[in-house]
Amino acid sequence: MKNKLVYLFLIITAILIGHLLGLACASVADSSVSWLGHSLNFGFDTTTLNLSAITVSFGLQVSICPMQILCILIALLLAPKVAASIK
Repeated sequence: MKNKLVYLFLIITAILIGHLLGLACASVADSSVSWLGHSLNFGFDTTTLNLSAITVSFGLQVSICPMQILCILIALLLAPKVAASIK
């Protein structure tokens, strides 16, 4: 159970840090690192279900960039060592 929680925590952290680093790389004028910030967006737009008493909206958008993939791979490599160091 501890290993699964460590993996989950590190992957979520890697996604967040990768997103922030990807935004930073995309804003750099140098083209050698700006490609790390290009993102692929996919999903479906918001659909609204309007009932007389309640309105429900459904939608999903996913955006991923190469920096996030790199951070996730690093997190997967570091997770066993982090889990072993936690007592």
